[in-house]
Amino acid sequence: MLTIKASAKPSKIEGIGLFADEKIPKGTVTWRFNPRFDILFDPEEVKQMPAEHRELIYRYSYLSMTTNKCVYSIDDSRFTNHSSIKNNIDAVPAPGEQETLGVANRDIEEGEEILVNYRAFDAHDENSKEEYLND
Repeated sequence: MLTIKASAKPSKIEGIGLFADEKIPKGTVTWRFNPRFDILFDPEEVKQMPAEHRELIYRYSYLSMTTNKCVYSIDDSRFTNHSSIKNNIDAVPAPGEQETLGVANRDIEEGEEILVNYRAFDAHDENSKEEYLND
């Protein structure tokens, strides 16, 4: 669940992106797993879903390297786009947390798109050859 003020808006990178609605200082936790807002699905369960449900989960979730479950957030965090070069959020493991935390790796200005390196926490993307991951 997002722990900062942010909203989904059109992105120059891909479709819809997540944008800061406030200045976010370096070191701020921007996302933390919250079972009331972040749903875990077993990958085998997702395979059995109707096609339209399965496609939604595959598009907007990630396969956790920590739990090996698909993590689907119901807030706007699911619109966070990828960048391995310009990412301003890091996925950081933390003791006692079910999932990695999203933490600002530098100050993020109000209106700036929030970007994270998918390879750092998504098992599907970790070694993927998908073109969009090669920035």
